[in-house]
Amino acid sequence: MDRRTQPLEVLMVEDSPADAELILRAMRDLGIPIRHRRVTSEHAMRMALAETRPDIILSDFSMPGFSGQEALQIAREVVAETPFIFVSGTIGEELAIEAVKRGADDYVLKDNLRRLPSAMDRAIRSAHERAERLRISAQLRESEERFRSIVESSLDWIWEIDRTGLIVYSNEAVRDILGYTAREVIGRNMLDLMSPISRAAAEALIPQYLVGSGRWRRRSMAFVHRDGSERMLLSNARSMHDDGQTVLGFRGTHHDDTERIKQDRKIRTLVRIHSVLSAFGTEVLRATDRKQVLDRACHVAVEQGGFRAAFIVERGQDDMLRFVARCGAPEVLAAILHADPMSLLDTDDPRAAYPGVRAIREARTIAMQDLSDPALPERLRATMEDAGVCSEVALPLGTPPWGAMLLFSATKQRTDDEEAELLGRLAGDIAYAADFIQKSERLEYLAYHNPITGLPNRAEFRERLPAMLQVVGPLAVAVLDVQGFGRINESRGRPYGDALLKEVGQALSRIDGGGLVAHPESDNFTVAWPAGADDLHAVSARLDAFLHQLGHTPFVVDGESVYITLSAGLALSPLHGNDGESLEQSALAALAEAKKRRARVLPFTEDLRGRAARRLELERDLRTAIERNQFALYYQPKFHTGTQRLLGAEALLRWVLPDGTIIGPVEFIPVLEETGLIVQVGRWVLKRALATATRWREKHPSIRIAVNLSARELRSADFIEAYAAILGPYAGEQPIDIEVTESLLMDDVERSTHLLDRLRELGCRVAIDDFGTGYSSLNYLARLPADEIKIDRSFVALLTESPETMGLVTNIITLAHSLSLQVVAEGVEEEDQAKLLRLLRCDAMQGYLFGRPMSEEEFARRFFN
Repeated sequence: MDRRTQPLEVLMVEDSPADAELILRAMRDLGIPIRHRRVTSEHAMRMALAETRPDIILSDFSMPGFSGQEALQIAREVVAETPFIFVSGTIGEELAIEAVKRGADDYVLKDNLRRLPSAMDRAIRSAHERAERLRISAQLRESEERFRSIVESSLDWIWEIDRTGLIVYSNEAVRDILGYTAREVIGRNMLDLMSPISRAAAEALIPQYLVGSGRWRRRSMAFVHRDGSERMLLSNARSMHDDGQTVLGFRGTHHDDTERIKQDRKIRTLVRIHSVLSAFGTEVLRATDRKQVLDRACHVAVEQGGFRAAFIVERGQDDMLRFVARCGAPEVLAAILHADPMSLLDTDDPRAAYPGVRAIREARTIAMQDLSDPALPERLRATMEDAGVCSEVALPLGTPPWGAMLLFSATKQRTDDEEAELLGRLAGDIAYAADFIQKSERLEYLAYHNPITGLPNRAEFRERLPAMLQVVGPLAVAVLDVQGFGRINESRGRPYGDALLKEVGQALSRIDGGGLVAHPESDNFTVAWPAGADDLHAVSARLDAFLHQLGHTPFVVDGESVYITLSAGLALSPLHGNDGESLEQSALAALAEAKKRRARVLPFTEDLRGRAARRLELERDLRTAIERNQFALYYQPKFHTGTQRLLGAEALLRWVLPDGTIIGPVEFIPVLEETGLIVQVGRWVLKRALATATRWREKHPSIRIAVNLSARELRSADFIEAYAAILGPYAGEQPIDIEVTESLLMDDVERSTHLLDRLRELGCRVAIDDFGTGYSSLNYLARLPADEIKIDRSFVALLTESPETMGLVTNIITLAHSLSLQVVAEGVEEEDQAKLLRLLRCDAMQGYLFGRPMSEEEFARRFFN
């Protein structure tokens, strides 16, 4: 026993000091320092044990008032692991054995104290060994508990299998990974939980693990979850051996790697899609037409996106889907292209479930993760199996969809919201690029062709004419007008009128053996054809004969026959010009004169040349006037017939030359109309009138200004948009009346009605100008969205002289009032006219009797000061 550094703590329960001394002397044979304490009672023993824990207790067996057995009981109660030896002279053999059973380590008779050192040494060693065993046992229990806690708290599936693959141990992590409890998987073969592909791979590897090192690390395996979904597990394991190093089984872990793989796959997918977006942005810049855009989109999807194949389908007029672009593996292309055609019509057809059909019909991205799903139509599954693809994404193109992009992958791929958003961006880019180029092509086409007939427009005609002059020599150029076309358009509808114009264009291509036919605008055509050696009279005669025959030949449109009459102005090169513009202007001048004379054909003459020159000069001057802001508005007042109260004014356009000369509208409005400049000028008039009315309303809140609307303005494509932009800042009721001539409205009643409705929605009032001079106006009056009518000055002038005229005016006023329309008489110059109009209950009057047109400043000075 080696206790050299510290003394041995001994507690003696002994009532005899002499015996205690003998015992102490015997202990010295141990050869180590001894520190002892003697007690003789229970209280003293408990006090001593509370103060110091002894290394050993030596107790007498029989003492007065306190027995050794009581001391043993206290020791086992307080210091159970401390060695306890009876040292007594009275203990018998039976009592000694009983004492050992109760926990005493040994007993020594006082008459044989030589045994005491060895008994003490043995007891102390036994106690140390016992304590060590307890410590080791406690550590083992702690270690086992720690291991169990780690195993059970681990998110990884920890398992053991025997050499056949049967699971003999599993922690509960398997529940979170595969949906089974540990109890449910124990006794099952682990191979049964794997996907078919991973099971086959594992079965092939097991034999080498049974005879080799029996260890694997980070092996990826696919398992099937209880719900049927696939989970990717990362496996680490090593073999278990018996003493003979025979493999008994394997112990290892499976880490659920599904989400990491999904995220990794997602990142790769997103990177691929971003690459596709970037590459497409570059490729589309090189595309010169819509077909190239779609082809390059498919190419980029396959090359950059890693898709096995990409197609673009487009819906036709019959609602069948047709492949318009493709790229990918030949076997995929062959299988898809030879599949049944797809239709958007029959929703009961199994093909209605095809992703491309659904994407167009539902206008959303359709992603199919597994094309072998038994729920899908058999024909679709068979086609995809033949193509060797497992998943498909269909992206709708356009709003509403005009087609779809189909992307095929060789693996099952789930498309999440982020990927769908990126793919949606791709579809948007493709649709935008295709639409942009298509519109660009359309705009380029429209820049040189009439949108109704498809014939060359004025720009294309003038561009092509020089080549004709150079190749064929002298040319005849005719500008033709379809008389009464506005009425045909109105009575039968615009589609009918458009179809008729196409027929007329085709017929004119047969003039004198054929030539170049152009359709510059509306119902006007321009034709150029070789004149040969014929003079102007001969060419004119042949054209007249052709138009005569054409006028007696019915045009059949939509099963209806219609006869038309054409007027033509004729010019001849080089007699009347050597370029397209001069020849056309000469023919236009001749046409204008032909319409005045009601002639079928009128050749250009020198007299007309002078007029044409003056007209060209006037056009140039008008363009300069627009640039230099030489136009001004004059205002003619309008008064209430009964109260003589000022109601407003009509804005009248004047051209003020630099020298102060004022030119009236009759001199220049027709040229503005012919050239289209009236559209620009008309919008300037509206802006100026609005500004004036706003200023005047500060002093006269109810005043209104009337603005005349020209035919060219009303027919312009952006008419409503332009007026809305100008009128927009003046919210609420506009201080503007829009005056439209009766004849202009009758050209196309349906369209005119729609446009006037829109003007009233913008807050304007609508007035029908020159009423009574046009067609059977009374029949249409109830249909037109108007607020007032203006009786033409020609009726007012005859009011006091012609009973018939007064009767007509009376009927007009009565009818207008029955339709809740206001009536304004214009051109009132005499007091007698005003008196009669008051008697007829005309609502308002304007004319020289009340005031000539005057400048804004003069108007304000006269009526507001």
